[in-house]
Amino acid sequence: MWLYKRYKIEDRRSAGFTLVELLVVLVMIGIFSSMVFVSVVGGILRSEENVFVQSFTQTLVRARSASLGRGDAVRFFIDGDSRTFCVEGLKWQQIPKSIKVEGEGIGEVEPGIHAVTFYPDGSSSGGEIDLKWEGGRIDRVVIDNFLGLIRMERILS
Repeated sequence: MWLYKRYKIEDRRSAGFTLVELLVVLVMIGIFSSMVFVSVVGGILRSEENVFVQSFTQTLVRARSASLGRGDAVRFFIDGDSRTFCVEGLKWQQIPKSIKVEGEGIGEVEPGIHAVTFYPDGSSSGGEIDLKWEGGRIDRVVIDNFLGLIRMERILS
């Protein structure tokens, strides 16, 4: 009988967790959940960046298509002061503050406003536009002079 009672007492002691064990588990859950949060937020930011790059290049493609369809020159504008861009006659779109836009071979039509012109024969005024991200990433948009084709390049920094 004495052995039975001793067994019952030991059984009750091993049935629960100590405070230290619970704290260790809670700390581990906190660390893992913060890692997941950082990963998810990073993915959301990258997807916002990709949406902007697609919107920017699609607006250039829209300008080229409009010039071919209308049979008239169409310009793609970038306003450096207001940080916006658009196709001539359409709604201006915002450039995120995390991006620095630099161009080479892009004409300036007014102070602070630059333009790429697409012609009805498919050619363009050409140039290169660098989209420089805060993290060091650079996306280069290359506009061909002769064919007016738009190509995107990722520059590793």
